[in-house]
Amino acid sequence: MVPMRHRLYKYFTNRKWADAFLDGEICFNSLACFRDYEDRSVREDKDEGNSVYRPAGGLLITNHTQARTFTLPNFAFESTVNQEEVLVFCVSRSLTDELRKRFKAVVCVEIFKIQTLCERIKKALPTEATFRAGRVDYYDPNEAPNPRWALPDQIAMSNFNSYQWQDEFRFVVCLTDALGFEKAALRLVKGEAREAPKPAEHHSHLLKARSLRDICRLREF
Repeated sequence: MVPMRHRLYKYFTNRKWADAFLDGEICFNSLACFRDYEDRSVREDKDEGNSVYRPAGGLLITNHTQARTFTLPNFAFESTVNQEEVLVFCVSRSLTDELRKRFKAVVCVEIFKIQTLCERIKKALPTEATFRAGRVDYYDPNEAPNPRWALPDQIAMSNFNSYQWQDEFRFVVCLTDALGFEKAALRLVKGEAREAPKPAEHHSHLLKARSLRDICRLREF
């Protein structure tokens, strides 16, 4: 159940995009867009859609065949969703000067009927689509990932503690089965190297819902 007591805020760098949203145009972007974005960790997140477990002392591995354990220094266990097929629309639970400045916003839209917005999004989606909505869960990569690693919807709704300043709430849409149980790629990774951008995985889905002006209001800075 989406919390009803809280309000949400969508920051815009251009007034025309805010007006389009108020008219019911909701632009969802693939997680890959934010993974490859470059703006010094404001919207950019190279680990977007990726659950990372990187213990400070190294990754402890158990070999059940040989009945022994050993540590891999500077290794991480990663569980990655399909960053091309999972789409998100991101807002904040906070209205602050810091967010306004860091997002370079000129206006924001205050959403005061969250459940109604969710209902309008679901109504505008194809029947086979999967929809999730909720606040982002922030974590430290030193923390064990159970059970997040096997749940793509939780991975899509999580982020590192370093992004807590965003106080983010997400609307997640998937038009495939990419949010299904264990629909994630698992791997062991050494170090923190960043992969090359993959523009072919950058997708937008413009959802046309009914007008949102009765459940939102414009705030100009």
